[in-house]
Amino acid sequence: MTLTAGGRRLAAAALVQSLGIGLFMASSMAYFTRQVDLSANQVASGLALAGVVALGISLLGGVLADRYGARRVLAAVYLGRGVCCAAYVFVTDFWQFMVVTLCAVACDRAGPPVLQALVAVAVPERQERTRLLAVVNVVRNCGLGVGAMAAGVALASDTQAAYRVTLIAIGLAFLGGAVLVLRVSEPAAPTAEAAPRGAAERPAKGRVLPDARYLTLTGLNFLLFFFDTMLLVAMPVWILEHTDAPRATVSVLFALNTALVVVLQIPVSKLATGQRRTTRMLTWTGAVLAVSSLCFAASGSVGGGPAVAWLAAAVVTLSLAEVIANSAVWDLSIALAPEEQRGRYLSVFNLSVAGQRVLGPVMVTGLLLGSGSLGWVVAAAVLVVAGVAAERVARAAGERMRAGNPAHA
Repeated sequence: MTLTAGGRRLAAAALVQSLGIGLFMASSMAYFTRQVDLSANQVASGLALAGVVALGISLLGGVLADRYGARRVLAAVYLGRGVCCAAYVFVTDFWQFMVVTLCAVACDRAGPPVLQALVAVAVPERQERTRLLAVVNVVRNCGLGVGAMAAGVALASDTQAAYRVTLIAIGLAFLGGAVLVLRVSEPAAPTAEAAPRGAAERPAKGRVLPDARYLTLTGLNFLLFFFDTMLLVAMPVWILEHTDAPRATVSVLFALNTALVVVLQIPVSKLATGQRRTTRMLTWTGAVLAVSSLCFAASGSVGGGPAVAWLAAAVVTLSLAEVIANSAVWDLSIALAPEEQRGRYLSVFNLSVAGQRVLGPVMVTGLLLGSGSLGWVVAAAVLVVAGVAAERVARAAGERMRAGNPAHA
C-alpha cells in the first residue's frame, strides 16, 4: 500500500521507538540484576505493581489528546519514555527503580490509544487508517526483533558502561520517535461554529465513561485479546510442563508467530471493509482462538512429533486470530467512538488490552493450566461465545451511531 507523508512518519516513528523497546526488553533485566543489584523478584514485582497502577493513569492520555491534540500528547509520551530510559542510568535502589518504572509504564500504556487517535485524524478514510495501523504493527514487530538482537552487544560485554550506553541509545530512539510524530499533520478540530449542530454540546454533558455498548465491547475484547496471554504465558508453560515436546520448541514457535504476524497483518487488514464484514471478524476471532485452544489440548495427550505438530497448528491458528482481531478492533474502536471524545473512548478501550496483560497471567496459571486439557476446552467455549457476543454488540453500536448521525449511514 502507498502511505501518505504523515503515514510514513508514523510508521518510521513506530520503527524507531520499537527498536528502543527491543533493546530495553532484551537488556534491562540483566542491567537491573547485575549492575543495580536488584533481585529478579524485585524487578518482577516492581513491573507488576507499576502495571496495575498505570492502568488508571494511562486514561489521562486520551483525555489530554481530546483537549490538546493527539500529536502533541503522543510526542510527549514518546519523550517521557525516553527520559525514563535515561533516568534508569541513575537508579541505585528499589524505590528509585519503582518511581522511574511507574512513569515509564504509564507512558507505555497511554501511547497506543493516543496513536490510534492521531491516525484517525491524520487519515480520515476508514479502511486506509486500518491498513496504516497494520503497517505500524508490522514495522513494530520488526523493530522489536532487531532491537533485541542489537542488545546482544551489551549482554556480551556485560559492563556497566555498555548497559548505560544502551539505555541512552534507547532514550534517543524515543526522542527520534517524538520528533517524527511532531512532523505529522494534524487537522485542527472544528470550531464551535463549524461543528455539526449538537456536537459542541455533547462533551459538555460531562460523560466520564463511554456508552454501555462501547464498554461491553471493551469487556469482550478483554477475552478476545487472550491470544496475547496464550502466546506469552500459556504456550511456554504448557510445552515445558504438560507435553513431551523438546524445550527448543518454545523459541521456534515464538519465531513462527512473529513471522506470521509480519506476513499476514497487512493482507488481513484489507478484509476490514464495511461495518458488517468488520464486525463479523470478531466472531471469526473467537472461533479461530477456540481452534487454537483445542490444538493445545490435543498436544498434551500425544508425544514426540505429533505433539510438536499440534503445537505448531495451535500457534498458526493463534497467529491468524491475532491479525484478525487486530484488524477488527483497530477499525471498530475508532469508528464507534464519538469524534469529539475519541481519545477518551480509545483509552478506555485500551484497558481491555492492558488489563489482559495484568490479569491474563493470573487466569492462565490459576485456572487454565491447572485444569489440564479440560481447561483448554472450557477456554475454547468461552472464546466462541465472546466472539459472537462481540459481533452483535459492535453491530448494534454501529447501527445506533448511524441512526444518531445520518452522515455516517
